[in-house]
Amino acid sequence: METENYMDYIVPDYYTSFTCKIDHCRSACCDGWPVTFSMADYFKLLSVDCSPELKERLDISLHLTEHPTEEEYGTILPRYDGRCPIRLADGRCALQTEAGQGALPAVCRLYPRSIKAGECCCSNSCEAVIELLNRPDPIQFQTIRQASVPAVPRTHHFETDGREMDIRLWLIALMQDRSYPLRVRLARLNAGMHCMDVALTARDSDAVSKLLSGETEIDTPVLPVHRNAGLRVVRELLERLDVMSHSIREYGELALRHFEVEGTLSEEEIKCRLTQASPYWESWFENILVNHMFFSQFPFQDRPVSLVDETVALNAVYALLRFMSIGAGDGTHERMADTAAALFRLVDHTAFDQYAVPVLKEIGEEFQLLSI
Repeated sequence: METENYMDYIVPDYYTSFTCKIDHCRSACCDGWPVTFSMADYFKLLSVDCSPELKERLDISLHLTEHPTEEEYGTILPRYDGRCPIRLADGRCALQTEAGQGALPAVCRLYPRSIKAGECCCSNSCEAVIELLNRPDPIQFQTIRQASVPAVPRTHHFETDGREMDIRLWLIALMQDRSYPLRVRLARLNAGMHCMDVALTARDSDAVSKLLSGETEIDTPVLPVHRNAGLRVVRELLERLDVMSHSIREYGELALRHFEVEGTLSEEEIKCRLTQASPYWESWFENILVNHMFFSQFPFQDRPVSLVDETVALNAVYALLRFMSIGAGDGTHERMADTAAALFRLVDHTAFDQYAVPVLKEIGEEFQLLSI
C-alpha cells in the first residue's frame, strides 16, 4: 500500500479556506481557455470509466498539442461559444460528476491552486479567490503540512544572494505598510526594488542585509499629481491589450466608455464609487496585489525580465485594476470581483509583463500609472 509523502509549505492564510464554487461560479475557469494536460492525464482520460455519452464527448474534445511534451501533451479545446465541451448545461463538470475528482487532469483538479517548491498559493484569476480577499485584514503567511506534489524545477534568470524568499516577503511587507496610501506604497516598492537590484547585481550581501533589516531606509518618491496623464497611459495600454485578450474585453470597453463620458473623477467620487462596492476596497486592492506578488513569485519570475521591469509590470496591474474597477463597476462587490478575476486571467495566464512593459516604455511616462 502506497503512503503519501508530506512536506511543509508556506501559504497565504486564506489558502486552506478556499473551496470551488462549482456550478455557482459566474465565470467558470474552464471557459474561453484550452485546458492543457500531461501525457499521463491524456491516457487516463482516454481510459476513464464513464457513460457512452461522456466517452463520446471526450473522444471529440481531446487533442494532441502541436508539439507534444510529457508535461504538455494534450488539450481540451473550448467549443465555438468558448465553453468547455465537458461542462454540463448546469455548469458542473460532466467528468467530475460521473467519475469523481480523481478522474480530472491535474490542472483541473488543482486550479486555482499553484503548488511550487515549498509554497502554495491561489490565482487571482478565480472569482472565489478574489472574494476571499475582500476583507479588512491583510494577508498573513503561515506554514502548513500537506501531501507533497512534484514541483517543476525553476529556470533562474536572476541573482538572489540565496535570499529569494526573504526578498519577496520584504517587498510584500512594503506593499502592506498601511501607514502610506496604496499608490505611495507602490512608489516605495519601486524605489526599494531599484536599491535591491543594484545590491544583487553587485553581489553585495551586506547591502542586501541592510535593506532587508530596515537599516537602509527606502525613499518615498514624489508621485505625479496629474491624473489625466495617468489616464492617458492606462487608456492606451488597455486599448492595445483589449485587442489581444478576450478575458478583459467586456470590462475594458465598459471602463473606456465610462471615462470617455465621465472624464476625470475627483478623489472623493472615486472613493464613493469603490466604497459602494465594498467598504474594504482599499484593503481588498492591497490583498489582491499581495496575493498576485506571492503567486507570481514577484519579482523573480521564470522569464528573463529585469527586476526593475517587473515593478513596471506591477504598476500596470495596479493601474488596470483601479481603472477597470472604477470604470466597469456597477456598485456591487460581484462586479468588482468579476472585473478583477478577468484582469488576472490575462495577467496570470500569459506573459503579461513581457509585452506590457515594452508597450509602456513605448508610450512613455509609465510612472504616471501611479497617479490613477
